Amino acid sequence: MDEEILNEERQKELPDEETPEEEQLEEEQQEPLETPRFAAETVLNAELQLEASKAVSPRLPRLISIFLIVFAAAAVGVLFWLYFSRGDKNNLIMAILVIPLVAYMVYSRIAMPKKAMQRWEQKLIASYGCRELHLCLEFYDKALAQTLKESGELITEGYSALVELKETERLFLLRHGAQQWYFVEKSGFTVGNADDFRAFISERIGG
Repeated sequence: MDEEILNEERQKELPDEETPEEEQLEEEQQEPLETPRFAAETVLNAELQLEASKAVSPRLPRLISIFLIVFAAAAVGVLFWLYFSRGDKNNLIMAILVIPLVAYMVYSRIAMPKKAMQRWEQKLIASYGCRELHLCLEFYDKALAQTLKESGELITEGYSALVELKETERLFLLRHGAQQWYFVEKSGFTVGNADDFRAFISERIGG
C-alpha cells in the first residue's frame, strides 16, 4: 500500500507529456513571422482619390461628354458665322441660347469632380477627424494585408479575390469585388519597389 502511494506521488512530480498538437503549436509560436515580399505606405487624400476616380470610371461616358462639348462649341461658332455672313438675327439668338449650355457642360466637366472630392473629404472628417487616410499594405506570397491606421482595422485577402490591376501616374489600383479597390502608392514602398511589384502582382491577379 505504501509503495502505491509513493508511486502516485512520483508521477505527480513528473512533468506532463505534451501531445503532438501542443508541440506543433509551440513550434509555430516560436517561428518568426513571415516577412512580406512587398510593403507600401499610402496616404490617401482627395487629390489621389480624384486621380483614382478618373482611372477607374468608364471611358465611354467621358468620351461622349467631350464630344458633346466640342459639338456644341462648334455649333455656336457656326451660328455666329452665319449671323455675320448673312445678318440673320435668328442665328445670333440661337448662338446666345446655346452658349449657357456649353458653359454648363464645361463647368460640370471641371467642377463637379472636385465637388465630389470635397464631399468625400467631409465624410473623412466626420468619420475619422482628418482629411486623409493612412494605409499600410503588405503583400505576402499567397495573400495581402491592409491596415487602416486611423482605426486599426485589418483586412486580409487572398490574391484569387483580385480581378483587375489599373495604374495611374502615382498609384497601383487593385480591384476586388464589383467596385472596391486597394490603393498602393508608388512612392510609398518600404519593402521592394514599384517596378518589381508590378511584375509580382500581375502574376497573382486572380490566382
